[in-house]
Amino acid sequence: MSLFGGSKDAKAKAARKLAEERKKKEKMMKAEAARKKAEEERKRAEKEARKRAEKEKRKAKEMRKREEQERKRAEKEAKRKAKEARKRAEKEKRKAEKEGKPGKKPAEEAKEQAYAAGEGGKGDKAAAAPAGEAGQEKKKHMGFLPRIKIVPKFYERWVDGQLNYAGSKRDTRKFIRTIIIISLVVAGVVSVFFRRYVLMVFPGTFFLVMGFFSVMLILSVDRRSRFVDEILPDALLLLSANIRAGYIPSRALILSARKEFGPLSEAIKRAGKEIMSGKSLEEGLRMIPSSIRSKDLKRTIDLIIQGIKGGGQLVALLEENANDIRRRQAITKEIKANTMMYAIFIAFAGCLGAPGLYALSNYLTNTMSDLGPDMSMSSGISSKVAFISLEGAKIDPNFLFNFSIGAILITTIFGGLILGLIGTGREKEGLKFAPILSIIALLVFLGATFIITTMFASMMPG
Repeated sequence: MSLFGGSKDAKAKAARKLAEERKKKEKMMKAEAARKKAEEERKRAEKEARKRAEKEKRKAKEMRKREEQERKRAEKEAKRKAKEARKRAEKEKRKAEKEGKPGKKPAEEAKEQAYAAGEGGKGDKAAAAPAGEAGQEKKKHMGFLPRIKIVPKFYERWVDGQLNYAGSKRDTRKFIRTIIIISLVVAGVVSVFFRRYVLMVFPGTFFLVMGFFSVMLILSVDRRSRFVDEILPDALLLLSANIRAGYIPSRALILSARKEFGPLSEAIKRAGKEIMSGKSLEEGLRMIPSSIRSKDLKRTIDLIIQGIKGGGQLVALLEENANDIRRRQAITKEIKANTMMYAIFIAFAGCLGAPGLYALSNYLTNTMSDLGPDMSMSSGISSKVAFISLEGAKIDPNFLFNFSIGAILITTIFGGLILGLIGTGREKEGLKFAPILSIIALLVFLGATFIITTMFASMMPG
């Protein structure tokens, strides 16, 4: 019995040992499979990371390549312009020598040679070349304006700022010279038809046309700033989404430059290029509102810079600012709808009421002036009402007609400014309504004068 019992125990022990070895082997196989799977996951993650890094590297390389191409193109253009400037200077010098006039001073020639030598350099010299060329272009565009000294400095600075805010790349002096020439031509043509008042008509027409171009420039700037204010919330939400996706602020800013954002997209791209070329994020951001006159944009940029400096939640700040701008725009639209009746009343009074009343007063005054000498009262009545006189009214009809036109123009111009103030809160917005109201009011005045004169002509005596 002990022999059989011992063999059973040995078999059971061997079975347990075999089961334990099998379990150990299964555990080892599972651990090996898990290790292999983890290794594969790690390799896959490393591969994806390398791919992303290669992709970013290629993008950075392409961007550097584009920047290098743009820099070379700018250097080439600067060299070409400098060469043309030297050729022009040599030509003018030869012309001056032929005419017997003194040429350039040696100091000026030395400056030009130093500038030409700086053209071939790299780095700071190449960067300084466009600035020198800009100075030469500025001297070239001086034209006849500085010689005749008719353009004040403050007006030139104002036009330069407005052209910058309007997104125009035209030269300031060229623009001023063009509008002066147009104003002179228009004033000369109008003066031909009013030769008796040429001393009043010529300067009046000249400044009127100059004012017209200035108003158009102001309206262009306001239209651009209005467009930026409308799409600014969308741009801020897109910027916050890019930052939330994991991009750094500078990269998120560049990715937010969409074509549909118009001038804001161009300003963002310029700022992004400056940041990528080595400027700080703050300096790049401050460049955005420098070409767009928008209080909302400037306030938003200041908030972003403060948020970056303070280390706050930039995403939440951008989203709150975008929602705040949208709420303010909705309130503005609601106010505009509520004040529509006031705008209609002002337009009606300026375009219909005032011209009709002035036409009627002109007719009554002319009628009393014509009928005064023919009207008389008996001696009994005249003794009782001695304070009444029916003598002819001593008012010049031409003076009254001109006064009516002047009063109508003043009324419609200020009416247009009030319409802009009611609609948008800015008087400048009403400048575009003033010409339309003035033309309608003058047409109504002339039409009402003709109708009243025709209707009551048959009632006039003999």
